[in-house]
Amino acid sequence: MARELRRLWLPPEQLQGDRWSLTADQRHYLQRVLRLKPGDRCAVIDGQGGLWTAELGDRDQLFPVGAVPVLPPAQPRLTLIQSLPKQGFDEVIRQATELGVTTIQPVISDRSQVRPEAQKTDRWRKIAIEASEQSERLYLPQLEPIRLWSEAIAQIPADSLRCICLARRSLPNLLPWLQAQPAWTDLAIAIGPEGGWSDAEIEQAIAVGWTPVSLGSSILRAVTAPIVALSLAQAVAATRSLD
Repeated sequence: MARELRRLWLPPEQLQGDRWSLTADQRHYLQRVLRLKPGDRCAVIDGQGGLWTAELGDRDQLFPVGAVPVLPPAQPRLTLIQSLPKQGFDEVIRQATELGVTTIQPVISDRSQVRPEAQKTDRWRKIAIEASEQSERLYLPQLEPIRLWSEAIAQIPADSLRCICLARRSLPNLLPWLQAQPAWTDLAIAIGPEGGWSDAEIEQAIAVGWTPVSLGSSILRAVTAPIVALSLAQAVAATRSLD
């Protein structure tokens, strides 16, 4: 039912009893961007698997008129560890969200050419919300705080499938490597900065069980590589779900 309606993310705590009370920005989005009038309907997601059909009231309120049972998160669970690029991380978040990433972990690596700004975190979350609404996701991706490379890889469970993408090396290609793995539900993919991972970072990853892989003979931009890698992972997962 609600798939054909435009979607709006509202945090779970905003549902009070039988209605959502809207902020000024949310009201503006519904009325000025989506062109909804009182009595019109939209779909509401809470980012935690909830989906409702909702009707706009004549005040700053939305009223649920139907709900879909909460569904479990989709498989596989994909974690993207991405060294912050000079430019374009906004688009990485947007496209990774559309591709179903579960967790996005930005990192500072040896060759990172930017330093994080605290105010960007809120913008990145807003981009992930917008991409979730557009792509009809029920679960928002988890956006982790910026960490150092060593801290980031320590966060990934040892029983997850883990790979670090490298260029200009004779390595297994990610696609056949994934196809050759036994059934997996958790995959972490590490993408380096413009200059690639340092030798020390590669050795550190290998020492704790990460597998070096290639994304092909082309040298991809730091903002292109994660989209290629996630697309390949989702393609393999989709193929297996049909077996």
